[in-house]
Amino acid sequence: MITLKVKRQEEENVWYQEYEVEDRPGMTVLEALFYAQEKLDTSLTFRYACRGAVCGSCSMLINRIPRLACKMQISEMRKEPTNEGNLEVLITNKKTEIDNNVILIEPLPNLRVIRDLVVDMEPFYSLVEDIKPWLEMKENVPEKENLMDRDTQVKIEQYTNCILCALCHGSCPVAAKDKQYYGPAALAKAWRFYLDPRENEESKQERLAIVDSESGVWGCDTVYKCVAVCPKKVAPTLAINELRDRIEDKKEKGAK
Repeated sequence: MITLKVKRQEEENVWYQEYEVEDRPGMTVLEALFYAQEKLDTSLTFRYACRGAVCGSCSMLINRIPRLACKMQISEMRKEPTNEGNLEVLITNKKTEIDNNVILIEPLPNLRVIRDLVVDMEPFYSLVEDIKPWLEMKENVPEKENLMDRDTQVKIEQYTNCILCALCHGSCPVAAKDKQYYGPAALAKAWRFYLDPRENEESKQERLAIVDSESGVWGCDTVYKCVAVCPKKVAPTLAINELRDRIEDKKEKGAK
């Protein structure tokens, strides 16, 4: 058996509730939540969709670390060493003594809780939309293939892997303080489209102007929490640093 200690919330009423779940081989945290919902408490509320770490719907705080519930195996969590607490401090600034028979599950931070483990994702999506995450093509579009060299393709691919799960947003200390801050996912998207050689130059410069602010790349504290939690290894902080360099280069050229 495994115990799920779940943070519950209904309007202003907040409490922790424990569920004893039958631990089966290959069970994930998401499957354990299904067990609790179907057999123990039908009122337990959480999101899911693909169950394959592709959609990002089941983002939540698991043992104080932002993770995808469908990706976390119960058997592996039982083996987590006690020094995992160091990672907890890095991510959430809280340290919890780990009991391998109890899994603490809470909603993703930095977003309003609607109910139980379901948070309001609309502000997060709006921030991503603000950086215009789509291609503005050049006028001289080839009649056939729009070819890209291999090195550029590899650089872009890392950032196209983002599934908008908001784990990076939930771990970000700046997003916790500033609701206007674009956040790691949006800024990584900005870099992805800036890198794309199919984008016209005017749109590249416009996107740089959008993120050139304290709510953009200059707001980042570069503590790499977003890098630590990303399930797809997107590394938003590296993208933010690259955008800063491009903005500074542009300003230097403009001053000459």
